[in-house]
Amino acid sequence: MMNTITGNSCVKRLTALAASLGLLAALTACSMPWSASGSEDGNPSGERIASSMNALFDQYLAKKTLSPFEREVLHRAKGTGKISAEDYETAHSKQMACEKEHGFAERTHKLPNGLYQYLGAEPMPSSQAEVDKYMQISDQCSQGVSKIIESLYAIQQGNPDLLADSNEAAVACLKKSGLVSKEWTGKRLANALQGDDIKRNLPFDTSSDAAQACFAGAGLAVAIS
Repeated sequence: MMNTITGNSCVKRLTALAASLGLLAALTACSMPWSASGSEDGNPSGERIASSMNALFDQYLAKKTLSPFEREVLHRAKGTGKISAEDYETAHSKQMACEKEHGFAERTHKLPNGLYQYLGAEPMPSSQAEVDKYMQISDQCSQGVSKIIESLYAIQQGNPDLLADSNEAAVACLKKSGLVSKEWTGKRLANALQGDDIKRNLPFDTSSDAAQACFAGAGLAVAIS
């Protein structure tokens, strides 16, 4: 089964669970940092999330709902032009510790671009009610800690051109990694991921670290089971 969903780490957690359990779970607990919206003719739109990472940091620093931790991290990022790996790790660790206190442990895998791939929770939820509980705890633990930091770090690491279309961002990364030819477009990728025969539609292994790094950096959760 192939699941392709646009969003942040919250969505990626849910995708991992849905792929493992065959559950159709609601995405209401997840916020979307950007969305895939390729042009109608299939050509990349080229629209950008912001003019630069610093401009993006400024957008979030203007929010009055930032926690002291988030504001501190973003002020540091403004000074250096990027969120540090150390701050990303701290945000991630804070969320993992919070979830563990509530009885859940995340299974994760570190991708080549430094992003964490979420593989599901332990113990694995066995019903929709347990998935809902897990997602509620995950969202609660991310508030003021990792929700914003992880999303911005993913953009920074995997979408340096700040492309607004997630499929375009993924294709740009896949091209740099040599996984697709220069003829590929975001629209073509979107169609391929929605097809029934993924192996025939794509010239690469979507489960490879290189491919998953591109998907995670573009805000796409692509899970195969």
